[in-house]
Amino acid sequence: MCAHLRRPAEISSCFSPCGEWKVGNWSPCTVTCDRGIVTRQVICVSYHQQISENYCDPEGQPPKEQECSMPPCPPVYRHVPKIHDHPSHFPEIGYLPIHPPQDNSNQWNRPSVGGYQWRTGPWGACSSTCAGGFHRRVVVCQDEEGRSASSCDEATKPLESRHCDSGPCPQWNFGSWGECTQTCGDGIKTRLVICQLPTGQMLGDQNCEILDKPPNMAQCNVHSCPGDVSWHRGPWKSCSVSCGKGLKFRDVHCINSFQAKIEEENCKHLKKPRTYKTCRAGRCPSWKVSRWQECSVSCGIGTVQRDVSCQVAGLGRVSDAMCSHDLRPAASRHCRLPACLPYQWLAQQWENVKMSCGTSPRRKEIYRKVKCVNENQLQVDESFCDPATKPPSSKTCRVSPSKYVVLTGELSQCSGSCGFGYQQRITYCVGIHSVPSRNVHGLRTVAYRECPVQPSPYIYKCHVKGCSQAATWTAGRWSKCSASCGMGIKQRRVECMTENGVSSDLCLPHLKPDTRKLCHETECEILTTCKDMQIKKGIRKDGEYLLNIKGRMIKIYCSGMHLENPKEYLTLVKGEAENFSEVYGYRLQNPYECPFNGSRRQDCACRNDYLAAGFTVFSKIRFDVASMQIKTTDFLFAQTILGRAVPFATAGDCYSAARYQLAHTCLEMNPCCPSLLVT
Repeated sequence: MCAHLRRPAEISSCFSPCGEWKVGNWSPCTVTCDRGIVTRQVICVSYHQQISENYCDPEGQPPKEQECSMPPCPPVYRHVPKIHDHPSHFPEIGYLPIHPPQDNSNQWNRPSVGGYQWRTGPWGACSSTCAGGFHRRVVVCQDEEGRSASSCDEATKPLESRHCDSGPCPQWNFGSWGECTQTCGDGIKTRLVICQLPTGQMLGDQNCEILDKPPNMAQCNVHSCPGDVSWHRGPWKSCSVSCGKGLKFRDVHCINSFQAKIEEENCKHLKKPRTYKTCRAGRCPSWKVSRWQECSVSCGIGTVQRDVSCQVAGLGRVSDAMCSHDLRPAASRHCRLPACLPYQWLAQQWENVKMSCGTSPRRKEIYRKVKCVNENQLQVDESFCDPATKPPSSKTCRVSPSKYVVLTGELSQCSGSCGFGYQQRITYCVGIHSVPSRNVHGLRTVAYRECPVQPSPYIYKCHVKGCSQAATWTAGRWSKCSASCGMGIKQRRVECMTENGVSSDLCLPHLKPDTRKLCHETECEILTTCKDMQIKKGIRKDGEYLLNIKGRMIKIYCSGMHLENPKEYLTLVKGEAENFSEVYGYRLQNPYECPFNGSRRQDCACRNDYLAAGFTVFSKIRFDVASMQIKTTDFLFAQTILGRAVPFATAGDCYSAARYQLAHTCLEMNPCCPSLLVT
């Protein structure tokens, strides 16, 4: 179908620089006057290590040499000054600006044959910033008229150059190799390599010859690991506790092909299995308590009781011996009520009801004695007791019926209009008692508990007819698909309603229609890069967009959407407050001196001259979709607050090397780091 169209290329060349250019200091000018050339060293580095120039951007390579301008070279004399002439009488035009020297090595005039003489200029700058160099000066031959000549005596010609010394040059210094990261199978060892003056002062790497820098990393223990050894895992032992959370242990040994136990050093290249794990041995029994009962006294000090038992969740009560006796809660405690009054009422027993009420028909009350007593139960005057709390001393006679009759009413109608219901039969218990004098019998309804005759059952189940289905399921319209593309979900509302539109619970659950179903509109357009978002969606604005990263939709910040190649960034959730990189600039004058309490301090004998020091905060980080890697040296959404820019997720310092042996590795990111943090 596309044969008439030009087929796009499937492969194209690409270049992404892995390193950056680093330049040294300019050399002195090749001449002392007029125009010359200065040179410098330009190398490609990655994390302070030199790499091939092919890994750096060739278009951004800094120049290695450029022109330099020195003062103009002195012209020849047009007038020969006499011995008695004063320098102020020299003509300004054509005057050679050469000042008389203070030593005997350079003379203002060197007489020669036939009136010709040598004249010299000032010494130029030293050709080297350290160690042995040379500097030059102008030496010309002139006649008495100041014209340039070539007849001066060469034997008396002053020196045109001489050696000069600008102090010692810094040299590479390195420490001892650290331990190998592997005992076999190609490990790595590291050491400290720094640029240093003979006085001990540390300088930046650019001050030393970068091409002569000794390696700070090397391979070690490259011999292959033995293949006939392995870790032997013993069985797990019993849990360390009988209940609750504990630990299980097992024996792990290094064995050879003969299953014999050997030294663990032989298995160091293999990951050692864990020797313990957590375990749970069921729920532990614990003490359970009930509520406190009422106080044992109505006044004064008494005791309250409660039930205390040992229980296991899900099993109930168990033997008290299974719970800790020391942790058993108290089953009783003292209770304090208002103090008892010194005087109180004391009521005696009522008279015999049968004797008092039965023998005397006219008597309608029975009596008892109520008296006021003190703490010793001795009767005192009633004025000492509270009259409001005095118990009654009499009550009406109550004669128990001599006979009882149980009366049963008719059955009521069934309680349900359809299906099963209930019928009720009302039952009464009636007591019959007589008054002998009048020979009249009376009826009195009594409570069931006083009636000696048990009443018959009074509730019955009944069935009228089958109930018709008066309620049905009603379903609403389906909602729109939850996804505009790909697989989504549609929903609707389903309710059980009666014929008159009232909500009901009489509908059968197994007949309920579905409330959700899958839906699929169209296939989603897979956008995996900001470039896809730019081309396929026509978006030209920077911002957060959902991209398909390895099958998952992830929010990515697209930057440079107006450019040809936009880039992907991840927004850091906690922002700049907790996302920073730092290389600490302060360091001790004596790097092998222990810092105070293990901390970095600025009030110590320190110097703050570390050229790689810096503090950088990040709000977003560059994310390479193709390689699934973070580009730590992208500082577009970073701010360097102090010193040089520090790559993301790196940190280090040169504060002290006293505890260097505690650091397992010292990566090449910081050439003098005694410790390196990677967060």
